[in-house]
Order: sequence, then structure tokens, then C-alpha cells
Amino acid sequence: MHFMHVPRPFRALAAATLALSALVAHAAHAQTKIVAGMVAHGPAQWPQYIATELGWFKQDNIELDLVSAGGGGAQQLAAGALNIAHSGFPDFVRASLQGAPVKIIINDIVVPPYGVFAKPGMKRVADLKGKLVSIGGGKDVTLIYMKAFLAPAGLKSSDVDFVYAKAAGDRFSALASGGVDAAILNPPTYFKATSLGFSNLGDIEPYMKDVPFTVWAANTDWAAKNRTVLVAFARNYSRGVRWLYDPANKEAAVEILVKHAKQDRRDIVEAYDFLVAKLRSFGADGNLQDAAYRKMADGLIDLGDMKEPVPPKSAIFDGSFVEKAVN
Repeated sequence: MHFMHVPRPFRALAAATLALSALVAHAAHAQTKIVAGMVAHGPAQWPQYIATELGWFKQDNIELDLVSAGGGGAQQLAAGALNIAHSGFPDFVRASLQGAPVKIIINDIVVPPYGVFAKPGMKRVADLKGKLVSIGGGKDVTLIYMKAFLAPAGLKSSDVDFVYAKAAGDRFSALASGGVDAAILNPPTYFKATSLGFSNLGDIEPYMKDVPFTVWAANTDWAAKNRTVLVAFARNYSRGVRWLYDPANKEAAVEILVKHAKQDRRDIVEAYDFLVAKLRSFGADGNLQDAAYRKMADGLIDLGDMKEPVPPKSAIFDGSFVEKAVN
């Protein structure tokens, strides 16, 4: 703008207007960083890797910072060190019921993607009696799964000796080194165990149908200040799942996971066939249906983390983000 023939008062007004316009433009394009905790990189983050690679987060002015939190995601989320976090559902439900500023916002993997693998000489579930078995934790969703898996063989959880490792990769390492007799594994370690000749005693899914596995949860204080951002995150989750389920995108999906998870391509092809094509593990919209919540509650009651009467679903799940994302 040329100020030569503009009266002095109007020059100041014009300059202020230009400065305000610049600030508004900057705010419109400013990115919001989401610090997102997870147990470890892998197939569970497939929709987020897709949204990153295809530029959807960038279009929504989101910078997603995925950080490994191991088994401490719920605690770090409650403390505000993370904005959102991903793990098995009991971790976050427990935090919510204890009064922490934490609620589930997306129910993502809706079927158990696990198998139980054992030393080659063990062929039956009953062979686990008295053996050392690696699961995710003493209050972990994998304990809920193992109880259901053992019951038809006449075994209780007290009939086996459990040791704990949150990440499946660590459980696989313990099995491969001979440190444990059996372990509950999901892809890609599921297929590594198969290739090395360990006995697959069976998958969990037939014993625990429609029981959720992992979820995304948010720090509720942060979520209240960043609703638009979390709605966009939920929308890109659903968009990523739809893209992932299109068979035409299989090769591209495999390459995306190879890049982000830095895992063997053959393992990831097998993970796609198992998790995507066979189990259709990811829920389409991230919502938590009442029937699924009841099954979650039954598992938590069994762990001693919930009692009857069961709290309302809203005590642990804020469905407003996924609802807004699809509307």
C-alpha cells in the first residue's frame, strides 16, 4: 500500500489493518501439535501413518508427534505429558474411574488380534499348566484374553505362572530366547513365531468375540481446549480405515507401514492379510457401542477394576469427537 497521499490518521489505521490481517492469516495456517503416546510403533497406528503420508493431517493443520510411551501411557496422559495416548482399554478406564482427567475418544481395534504361541513341544492349551507365560501385565487386556482362552481347557489363570512385558516385541524376545514357555503375540511377532516353528495353540478371537482391544484416549483438559483438532483427528482415523480396507490400496498401505514402523516387509504383508483382510480389526468410525462397553465392563469386573452397578459409558468414553467427525 502506498501512503504518499493518505492522511496521517488513516495511514496508522491501514497499517494496523494490515498487521491484523497478517496475524489472522498466520493463525489460520498455524499447526497444532498433538503429542500422542503409544506402546510401540506398529500396525495399530496404521490409520495415523496413512493420514500422515497422504497429507490429511497437514490439510487440517495438525502435526502428529507419535512417541513411544511403553506401559506408561495412561499415567503420562493423566499428568498432561501427553495430549492423547493409545493402549489397551483397561489402562484408560482405570484412570478415568480413579478420577484422572482421562477419557477414551476412539475405539479403534475392536477384535483381539492375538494368538498364543508356545515352545514346539507344547501342542495343547492344557500343556500350559504350570508353565511360564508372558502377557502384557497383571491388569492388562491380555490377561482378560488369556482367562477366556484357558477356560475351555479347564485351566484358571492361577494354573499358569505369568510374567509381564507390555510390548509384544519384548514378549516374543522372551519366547525366542527360551526365557518363557509361551507368550501372547500379535502381528508382526505372531508371524515371526510361526516362521521359527513355535506352536500356535490358537487365536484369541474365537474366545472373545467383539471385545475391544486398543483405544485412543485424551487428556480431558487438553481436549476441552482443542475440540476442533480432535474432531479432525477422529475424522482422519475413519478416513484412514476406509482407505486401508480398500484392497486396491494394499501395496501402498504395506509400504507406508514399512516406512513408519521400520519392520520387515514380509511381516507387514502378513499383518495386512491377518489384521485387515481377515479380522477387519479396525472399527469403521471409532465409536464404542453399548454392547461392546458391556463386554469391556465384564472384563474389568473380572480384573477387580469395576463393580456392579456398572458406571454409565459416559464415565469413561467421550463419543462427541467421533460423532462430530461423521456429521
